[in-house]
Amino acid sequence: MHSRRFLSALAGPLIGVFVLAGCSHAPDDFDRTPEQVTIELDAVDSSDLQLPLIIEPLELVEPGWDLPPAHLGEVFLSAAAGDERLDFSAVDVHGSTLWQAQRPSGCTGFTISVGADGTPLAVLTDSESSTDCDEDVTASAYDLETGEQVWGPVDVPGPMRGPGTVFAAEDAEPAEALALDPATGEAVQDGSSDVRRLGEYRGTILSIDGERLRATGEQSWELSLPDNGWNADELRAVAEADPGEDVIALDAGDGVGPVLDRETGELLDGDARGVAQDANTGAIVTLGKQGLTVIDDTGKNELPVSVPQSVDLEAAVGGLIYLREGGTLRVHNAATGSLARGYPADGSGVVAVPAAFTPDGLGTVQAGDRTLLATDRVVEETGES
Repeated sequence: MHSRRFLSALAGPLIGVFVLAGCSHAPDDFDRTPEQVTIELDAVDSSDLQLPLIIEPLELVEPGWDLPPAHLGEVFLSAAAGDERLDFSAVDVHGSTLWQAQRPSGCTGFTISVGADGTPLAVLTDSESSTDCDEDVTASAYDLETGEQVWGPVDVPGPMRGPGTVFAAEDAEPAEALALDPATGEAVQDGSSDVRRLGEYRGTILSIDGERLRATGEQSWELSLPDNGWNADELRAVAEADPGEDVIALDAGDGVGPVLDRETGELLDGDARGVAQDANTGAIVTLGKQGLTVIDDTGKNELPVSVPQSVDLEAAVGGLIYLREGGTLRVHNAATGSLARGYPADGSGVVAVPAAFTPDGLGTVQAGDRTLLATDRVVEETGES
C-alpha cells in the first residue's frame, strides 16, 4: 500500500511536476454523470521497465491516470488530466474500464469509502462555477463498481481535504471542517460545537473533541490526548496517502506521529514517520525512531535494519519492504530485515515501484510518471522466451 509520503523521486527518470491548469469558469459540456462502459484495456509493452518480481508474470495496463489512484476490493479509481477537465475512470483487476465521468480540472479531491451495507463507494467533488473547484463545491457518491449514483450532489464548504469525506474552505478554521457520513451524504453532527474533524476512514469518523480523540460511525472508541502526550492543536491526520485499510496515521508535529488500529484505537506505533500495510499478509510496517517495525498477528518485530532519516518507506507488498533513499531503491525481507531480491538481477530501465495492491497481489505500480495496473491476466509465453 501507499506509505505516508506519496511516491515522488524514484530510481529512474525524475517524475515531472504536474500542474492543473484551469480557467475562471467551468465549461458546461462536461459528462458529469458516470457512463457505464465495458472497455478491456490493452496490455502495455513493459520491456523498458524493471518490474517487481511479484508482478513480473502479469499483464500490465495503463489507464492514463495522472492522480494517485485509490481502490477498495478489486476496483481502482483515478483520473487523467486535461487543460480544463479531469477524466475519471474506474478500472478493475481484470484490466477492464467499468465507468467514466468528467469533472473540472481543479476538482482533484476524490476518495473511496463504504456505504451502510459495506458497498464500496466513490466520492467525487464538483463545481459548476469554477474549474479551480474552490467555489460552489459539491460532493456526490457513486457505486464504485457500477457508477450508479448513491447520494448527492451535497453542498460542502470547500474542496475535499481528507482523509476521506472531510471538506473545508482554504482559509477555514480547523473546527469549520465538515465531515460527511459516506453512507448517506449527511453532515456528521455529533459532539460539541468546537469539535474538529480529522478524517474519515471507511465509514469511521475521527475527531478531536476537547481532550479526547474520538472515533464514531463504523467503529467507535476514544483516547485521551493528555494521557498520550498529544497536543490537540498540533495533531493532524495524514491526508496525502492511504496507509492501509486497517490503520490511521496521524501527525503530532514535524511529520511524526501515532499509528492507530482503525477498529480498536490501539496504539501501534507512537512516533512513526512512515507506515504501509501489506495487503497480501495483512502486516503493518512502520518507520520510526526505532527503525522498521513489522506488526502482525504474532506481535511486533523490530527489524535489524539501519534506517537513516534520509530513507523513506515506499511500500510493503508480498512480504517485502521497499525503501527509498534519493534515487536509490532497496528491498528488504519483512520477516528478517535482510536485503531481498525484489527485481530481476539483470533488469534495466525505469524501476516500477509497488503502490496500491489487493490481497491477491494485483495492483498499481509507479514507473516514473506512469501509473500502471498489474492485472490478473498472465503474460503469454512466446517461442522466443
